[in-house]
Amino acid sequence: MRRRPDHHELAAANARLRNELKQHRCELERLREENEILRQAAEPLIHRAPARERFAFIHRLRGKFSIKRMCRILVTDRSNFYAWVRAQALRDQREHDEQELIELITEIHTAHPAYGAERITRELKRQGVEVGCRRVTRLMREHGIAGITRRKRRNLTRPDAGASAVNRRDQRGAPDRASGR
Repeated sequence: MRRRPDHHELAAANARLRNELKQHRCELERLREENEILRQAAEPLIHRAPARERFAFIHRLRGKFSIKRMCRILVTDRSNFYAWVRAQALRDQREHDEQELIELITEIHTAHPAYGAERITRELKRQGVEVGCRRVTRLMREHGIAGITRRKRRNLTRPDAGASAVNRRDQRGAPDRASGR
């Protein structure tokens, strides 16, 4: 049979628990202050960071913290995050398609180095690849592929050697001939 604790034991346990509670309250207050400091420091970063960076951050840490809490902390809509996750497969597919397209563009460019984006687009369409000229132009620019320019660029506007330069300093104080002032 267990004996009942006496008054001194209860008082000691009570004092120990009060002390522990006091320590926990101090730690909680300290953590709240640190949290507030970090929130104020990170607020410009949170609000200025593009949504895709915030979503990628949440996606990376989703196993460690709850998505609901991270979305609340990063001031992000949960539905937008889930839409971003669903669209990830489409982004991966587009990246894969662009890699294949780059290989085709490089192949055509090595066969015909003088071809620019328009001619490469025509050649791709001839091969059965449905692609627009702007996409080909962007991919060529991003990967440093350019057609060979055969002619040197010329400036067709040449100054007339016989014409004299207008001296604007002399005309500033002169009256306007058209208005008579």
